[in-house]
Amino acid sequence: PQKTWDVLQQVVTKVSKEQNTTVTLRGTTLDFKMRVFVCNSVEARAVGEYITNHPDQTPAPFVVLARQLSMAIAYNSLTLDPTQAAVADRLRKQAKTRAVKEIRESIRDCQGSISADMLRGGSGAMAPVKELEPHLSKRSNPVDLEGDPNRRYFFFDAKNRSRDDGDRARNAAASEPRPP
Repeated sequence: PQKTWDVLQQVVTKVSKEQNTTVTLRGTTLDFKMRVFVCNSVEARAVGEYITNHPDQTPAPFVVLARQLSMAIAYNSLTLDPTQAAVADRLRKQAKTRAVKEIRESIRDCQGSISADMLRGGSGAMAPVKELEPHLSKRSNPVDLEGDPNRRYFFFDAKNRSRDDGDRARNAAASEPRPP
């Protein structure tokens, strides 16, 4: 359908700078445009549908590096309110940036079993995930947060940019010369 095609075009063309990254594999640096999707998002469903409908396509235009990465962010509720859209967006962006970091490090960890051709879709869309998932599993922790004791999470502390921005503004104001 046209709507799915439009979403796929957007997935290919709109990659945030945090998801443009490099991976070093056997001494060679590869440029990547990784996309991290919120589970069940329109984009995730469109890419999943494309892969399901083209299971044997090689090279695959989309490659799955992880089926699901559950991110758990610790934050101070006195300084961050995730019900505010801007805060929620910032936390989501931090989670995506952390997911890219975890995937990059997992690729580094499994250099013996993954190749640049595989990462570029030469072995199909699902080949890299089979190699990366065991390494991602080792880097995450099983915790029963949502009624699933087998679900694994990546835990990290949120960066409170709004507080940092306020500190910078106060420091800048204090260092500015005052009129006589």
